Amino acid sequence: MKNNIIKIDLHQRFNFKCYPGIKCFNACCQDLQQILTPYDIIRLKHHFNIQSSLFLKKYTRSFIGPETGLPVIMLKTKSNLDLRCIFVSDDGCNVYSDRPASCRYYPLSRLVSRSRETGKKSVTFLLIKESHCLGHNENHQQSIKKWLNSQELSKDDTYNDRMLDLIASKNKAGIKTLSNKQKDIFFMCCYDIDSFKDHAVKHQLISKTMKMKGSIADDLEWLDFALTWVNDIFR
Repeated sequence: MKNNIIKIDLHQRFNFKCYPGIKCFNACCQDLQQILTPYDIIRLKHHFNIQSSLFLKKYTRSFIGPETGLPVIMLKTKSNLDLRCIFVSDDGCNVYSDRPASCRYYPLSRLVSRSRETGKKSVTFLLIKESHCLGHNENHQQSIKKWLNSQELSKDDTYNDRMLDLIASKNKAGIKTLSNKQKDIFFMCCYDIDSFKDHAVKHQLISKTMKMKGSIADDLEWLDFALTWVNDIFR
């Protein structure tokens, strides 16, 4: 099977099943270029019970996206020569319960765009058929809706769309290049949530209702606040 990417309707069904005994197990974790979202980072830093700054330093690298001009976080690989995911082992994913959204979506991909004229959001789903993946040969029918529910992707979609809103605000403001200070603020607010908490306390940005307990629910409350606050740098 050659690599193939097919646009698929929300109610269209497809064959796919992945499990430890399949011959291609872990093949999709090779030669990786894994982008992490703010929600991915919160889940993973809680998985390891560490601060977001330590997670970012230990497991990721950052660069400036060529199209958006915004900081992007990418998961490290095993080494410069071994391009497997840093979290994969022979037994499978070591962070499976908190794996990133793109891993949960696979073999699907969700593309979101927003009209500059109307602001209306449109969503397109793609079915990715890679030559190494034998899961498509399994007689196990899925629908997109069933797959999304089984992979618990609703919160991932919500926060990924919030990032799209930030990009839209940047474009609307006509900002092509961020200053170094703006890049640092964007990085902190979107990815380093624990540093943002310290920043918010130091500069008295928080309300009396904000919590500092450090659970995932609390961090999502902080992320909501941070994404709203950072949007001001594009105004």
